[in-house]
Amino acid sequence: MRISAEEVREVKFSVALRGYAADEVDAFLEVVTDTISEYEASRREHQEEIKWLRSTLDEYRPGGSEETDSGSESKVQADEVVAQVRAMIDEAARVSEQMVEQVLEAGEHLLDQFRKVMESPPDHPES
Repeated sequence: MRISAEEVREVKFSVALRGYAADEVDAFLEVVTDTISEYEASRREHQEEIKWLRSTLDEYRPGGSEETDSGSESKVQADEVVAQVRAMIDEAARVSEQMVEQVLEAGEHLLDQFRKVMESPPDHPES
């Protein structure tokens, strides 16, 4: 299950006797929300940058016109550079996506733990 920053913002907990302090819960949820929002924004930025880099590479890719031997050699070198840059872009996209997934999973895990704690009965001190 994926959870967005907006879904975290909308979570409401009921107040229970001997429960957690509402201001502490709100502060924790704010940290989770901010973290998810930052990673969502970072992901969007990376996707836009990758899109721009790919289109820029396509613009500068040598055309298919007939070339001299030296021109043909330059085209081969340019194609190799383009291939290397594309591989770097693809790797950056993969790593970025992986990082976002890890953060979202960690946030979901924390939220699940928090919900379990909130649902469990409070400890009673012994007299």
